[in-house]
Amino acid sequence: MTNAHELPNVLLVHGAWADGSSWRKVIEILQADGFGKVVASQLALRSFADDVATVVRDLHLLDGPTILVGHSYGGAVISQAASGQAQAAGLVYVAAYAPEAGQSAFAINQEFGVELPSGADLINIGAAETPDFLVDRSRFHQDFCADLTAEEGAVLAAVQKPTSVLALAGSGDQVPAWEQLRANTWYQVSSNDAMIHPDLERQLAGRITDDERIITLPAGHASMLSKPGEIADLIEKAARNR
Repeated sequence: MTNAHELPNVLLVHGAWADGSSWRKVIEILQADGFGKVVASQLALRSFADDVATVVRDLHLLDGPTILVGHSYGGAVISQAASGQAQAAGLVYVAAYAPEAGQSAFAINQEFGVELPSGADLINIGAAETPDFLVDRSRFHQDFCADLTAEEGAVLAAVQKPTSVLALAGSGDQVPAWEQLRANTWYQVSSNDAMIHPDLERQLAGRITDDERIITLPAGHASMLSKPGEIADLIEKAARNR
């Protein structure tokens, strides 16, 4: 690892039905390894445009080169938020969507024609015309984080953040950042994912980067919580490669 003063910032972006605390284990490792500026964005999950604006704001508050890391829906967000940003030094996708311009997370599922392996149950707690989704709490552990303990899964289910269809179905028109940063774009596939099909993750990974920057972990969807050491290591590889 390079000297602490040479390390880039790290900006972590959570996905749907989660918040910035989902990165807590990774943050502890990165801080212990000498990364001084490690920040987790807190997305409102009300609209895609607002979530992108939040990450752009957080990026601009950091001083110097920054590695952006996105989990799940957060991958779609960083693809737009980092586009054209001189500070963006690398991208890490953690079991994440990596859309093209004009493509949403929902659209990726439809266009790739890959069904969820679990058939995760979403409950609409919003209006019929603008659904606001929760994952059925009785299925949250098995669908979202089956490789965590039942106790940790129950806590995550209890605190999950409602996610609007306006976020999941939203898209941006900027050239995605992975096209601009392909040489330092990394992807982690979760082979036991029950929220995004592992086959879809492999296809996305192959679209945005080269094989040597793709890793596969025997993990569920919340791999940053079940495999934090491996995720931190991937981020550190991106930091060294910039």
